Amino acid sequence: MVKIVRGSDFLAALFLLCLSLSLYSSENLSNCLQQNLLTYIPEETELGEWKKDDSPQEYRGEDLFLYIDGGAEIYHEYGFSQVIVQDYLSKNGKSISLEIFEMVNSESAYGMYTFKTSSQGEVLAIGNEALLEGYYMNFWKGNYLVTLTGFDEDEETVKGLLRIARAVDAKIKVRGKKPPLVSMIPKNDLLTLSIKYFKGNLGLYNIYSFFTQDVFAFNQGIKADYSDGYSVYIIEYESIDACQKKFKEVRESFAESSRYNDFKPVNEKLFVVRDKKGGLIFVSLVERYILIVKGTVSQDQADEIFARIQENIGTG
Repeated sequence: MVKIVRGSDFLAALFLLCLSLSLYSSENLSNCLQQNLLTYIPEETELGEWKKDDSPQEYRGEDLFLYIDGGAEIYHEYGFSQVIVQDYLSKNGKSISLEIFEMVNSESAYGMYTFKTSSQGEVLAIGNEALLEGYYMNFWKGNYLVTLTGFDEDEETVKGLLRIARAVDAKIKVRGKKPPLVSMIPKNDLLTLSIKYFKGNLGLYNIYSFFTQDVFAFNQGIKADYSDGYSVYIIEYESIDACQKKFKEVRESFAESSRYNDFKPVNEKLFVVRDKKGGLIFVSLVERYILIVKGTVSQDQADEIFARIQENIGTG
């Protein structure tokens, strides 16, 4: 006999399910029941001379397209849940816009953070990681990405950015971890602010357009630049079999594409091509990962880099 659960009984059952998930991770609870983002908006009593400018705006799911015209796709690719937007004004007429994005998990929040930040700026001890770039600031904490925009670089505006950011940071109690892929990146000569974590072809395409179409069709990936003039990509697949199949397709795409020259298979798990600017691209297969080294690097250097990544994969 099937018991039909209705109305308040269903909501109670859903709450109990979420509560049981929270025993494993506070982030799971956040994913199950969307948070009331209003609780993270600083009150005027916390901000001194900064006052709220109008009421906050909230957008959930597909409504993000109403707020970000032409830029919502990347948020959804990473895993968007909802956002709240609150503007502030100072007594001198300075303005700051606060956006708090709730993503589906901490990896998604970290990924959007790397997507929105550059390799320039001031690293700050706010949230899990923060970067101030002029009058523009981002930080991530748990499954939240916080963006503040000040519209000018005056001292009053920058101090306001920091004050609002720290107030939001204090309200967000959850923590988060970076994706395991981060630990696989070789650390020697790494330019830390260059790291980009991506979860789909749109993210990868905005980093470097290997192809106009989704040739790699991956699970997740990461990219980092190095002071010696090369970049490393680690692209992950769900299984070894899926990765081996995709590697063959990727190899054929490089070999047949007019965008690359001098295709050379080194062995069944490694090949090299040149891009139109003469730069080398080494592509290797290791377990369920496609590894790429791109830039001013020799065969011996690429082999050494691949070896380091493989060591990190084994210990990650």
